Amino acid sequence: MLFWIGYAYILLPGFMDQQGQRSQSLGNVPVVVNAFLHEPPPGRRVGPVTQPLAGIKVLDFSEHGFVPSGAAALADWGADVVKLERPEGDPMREIIRQGLVADVDGYDYLFQLVNRNKRGVSINVLAPAGREVFERLVRWADVYITNQLPRVRRKLHTEPEDLFALNPRLVVARGHGQGQRGEGAEQGGFDSVSFWSRGGIGHMLTDPNAESLLSPRPAFGDVPSGMFLAGGICAALVHAQRTGEGVLVDTSLLNGANWTLSPDLAYASMTGAEPPRPTATPGTRSPLGWTYRTGDRRWLMLMMLDEERYWRPTCRALGREELIEKYADGAVRRAAWPEICNQLADTIGSLNRVELRDRLTRENCIFSLVASPPEVVTDPAVTENGYLMAHPNHPSLRLAAAPAQFDNELPAIRRAGPDKGEHTREVLTELGYTAEEIEALIASDAVVAKA
Repeated sequence: MLFWIGYAYILLPGFMDQQGQRSQSLGNVPVVVNAFLHEPPPGRRVGPVTQPLAGIKVLDFSEHGFVPSGAAALADWGADVVKLERPEGDPMREIIRQGLVADVDGYDYLFQLVNRNKRGVSINVLAPAGREVFERLVRWADVYITNQLPRVRRKLHTEPEDLFALNPRLVVARGHGQGQRGEGAEQGGFDSVSFWSRGGIGHMLTDPNAESLLSPRPAFGDVPSGMFLAGGICAALVHAQRTGEGVLVDTSLLNGANWTLSPDLAYASMTGAEPPRPTATPGTRSPLGWTYRTGDRRWLMLMMLDEERYWRPTCRALGREELIEKYADGAVRRAAWPEICNQLADTIGSLNRVELRDRLTRENCIFSLVASPPEVVTDPAVTENGYLMAHPNHPSLRLAAAPAQFDNELPAIRRAGPDKGEHTREVLTELGYTAEEIEALIASDAVVAKA
């Protein structure tokens, strides 16, 4: 298998090389220099669409949002991901129906978000015949992904040692609420509990004087934590293919929250105190790193950390040239931050968002109007860079792409998220079952297939 890194292809051991021979190197990874010696011009594609994980087979035995979203990222990057559902189906399918997330004409966009580009099978792994199908899938896979609690893994015999006994080269990836060790290892967790609450993010984003806790947006901790898991899986795949040894990968929603809140946690670890919260008093930080109200009641965020560099362009953009020389000296400007903030607030408050955007853009200032979700969906930077992908079965639905692109190509949804058991017959055929055997498995309720 070829991975494109820089200007060379990395041939991972255990995969076919360009002559169709299986590489057995377990030491230094052989490098095949690509014929292209120079980076292609922007927008030019070299060969077919690059899917770095093409050929990687993933068995996704997970539910809800966190861990399935990591499998969706792998699928975006070309992996063949088979989603395994129990006969009752993934509870994620009920979230919108239960009113936990806003409904749009009954379409389950949330399930699609974390299960696009996957095939779907449904198996009763407690039935002996279903267990045999499951074990064939484990032997087929390069990666196995789960968010099962320890007690469920013990019941289903899906602990890492059970899986490695079937496939010693397997990458086994687990997503947890709190982690695989210590207090909380046996407890479940959702992002509102393990990421938002226990991870400290809700505390730091809620006004200390508020009467209620600020609520997170849907899957606010699930989706980024799923990406963290996907990154760990990719690293483990490199190790597994270099050495022929299986790898166990773990992360948790709490771990994801720690990474997300890491500057505040570093401060707390050194001081034993809460980090200072941003104040609404003008002048407590640079006027070029402040938030202002526009004349049409929108929020404008300025963030120019190099105040010396951006002082003149910002004053010119806002038509306040008289401030340039008055506060040209950095120390004088620093002492006058409160006054400058108020003066800039008056000017910005007299201009609308279009005027401000045009003026600040002309001077190459670093800024943004605070956008609403409908504005993000139509943002030219979002649409032109392919950050939201068109859904193949719903004309208006756009789903966020896994946040990495390859060879300057736009990502795409190749298939919609599967119905329960949609690809059971197809996948079992690939595993070597005959049509008669598959129908017998369906008749015995060992597997479920879409009619």
